[in-house]
Parts: sequence; structure tokens; C-alpha cells
Amino acid sequence: MTPQPMEDFSDDPVQYPVSIWEGIAILGGAILLIAAGLAGLGVKALGNAFDSQRAEAIAQSLMDYDIPGGSKGFFGTNIGGGKMAVITSNEMVPLEAQQTPAIELFTARMPLNRETDTEAKSLPTPQPRNELFSGFSFSYQDPAAFQITQAQTEQKPFCGALTPVEVQQGALTIAGGAVPVSAVKYEVKRVLDDESHIVVISALGDQAAQQAAAVFESLQCE
Repeated sequence: MTPQPMEDFSDDPVQYPVSIWEGIAILGGAILLIAAGLAGLGVKALGNAFDSQRAEAIAQSLMDYDIPGGSKGFFGTNIGGGKMAVITSNEMVPLEAQQTPAIELFTARMPLNRETDTEAKSLPTPQPRNELFSGFSFSYQDPAAFQITQAQTEQKPFCGALTPVEVQQGALTIAGGAVPVSAVKYEVKRVLDDESHIVVISALGDQAAQQAAAVFESLQCE
């Protein structure tokens, strides 16, 4: 009798070729999963940044302050070794059919980008710049909305030393045809311990000048 050939019971799975379209679909699915994960992290980080208690804790780690009528945290975040926070007053003023805080305090501490020691010794002391926003305040960042009528630099005590403080007065207009609101802005920038300290006080309303001055005088660096 002729022996029957034995069946091949090899454990090796059969390899099926993957088409180019299947490969594209798999790659696209992986990219979507990664994007969804990153988006979720971004939304979570953004939500944390606008947590009032967290924002206030960050601000208090940077600066002692006293805002007339009380205040609350608005925005706070850690940026690669730096910190920034925004505190707003409980007092509100009407601004184009809406209520907006009468006072906003922005404070930040950012590490400086230093050259090597040899290069640094030959350079003057760097002057910090407010590269975080250029408008009236963190909430109103359009430079064109703030019409400055008076600007001056005053020497004021800040973090234990007399420091140039830029004081601007004028009016804030948030939209064409809107009624301008009296506005005052204090901005101070100083380098301490290889860090850039930036403070911006923005005040609106009839008492803007007095309130901005009062907030600045209350500042104490941590």
C-alpha cells in the first residue's frame, strides 16, 4: 500500500500580505489615537490653568498683593521653569454691555537665557522684556484698543530696590463705536537672581489711577 503523505502541522502562522491601503489605514488610525490623546492632555492642562484656586496659589508663590474689594485667581500656569498668574478683582465695571474686572494683576517669573560665563561677563546686565503680551492687559491684548494719553517712567520701590516703573494712562475701547473707559496700566520688569520678574497692573473705571497705585504699593516679592 502506498503510504499517504503526512500533513504539515507546522506552528508557523500563514503570512498574509498587507496592502498599501491597509497600511495607510493602520497608520492613520494610530495618528488619530495619538492626536486624541494629546488633545485630551491639552484640554486638561487648559482647564487646570483656569482653575481659580490653582491660579491664586501660583500668584501667591510669586508675589504678595492686596487688591481693593478682594480678588480671585483667573489664570495660572508653570512654563518650563517659569511661572505666570493672573488675578482679577471682585469689583466689576461695565464695558460694552458686559461686566469686566476693575483691576487685573499679571505677575510672572521667567528664567533668563544666559550665555557662557565668559560671554556673560562682557555683556551688560540683560533687561527683561514682557514678551507674554503687548496690549493693555492679559484679557485685552489688542495694542490698538488702549489709547494712551499720558506715559511716564517713575522710580518706585520694587523687590527691595528702586526700579523704573512705566505708568500709562488713557482709555480702553474694545470695539468700534464703544464708549471708551478710563484705563491705567503699571508695568515693571526687573532681573533678580537670574530670573526676569514682570508685573503688570491694569485698572479700569473712574478710580483706575488710585486703585492701580494702591495695588502696586501693596506688592511684596516672595
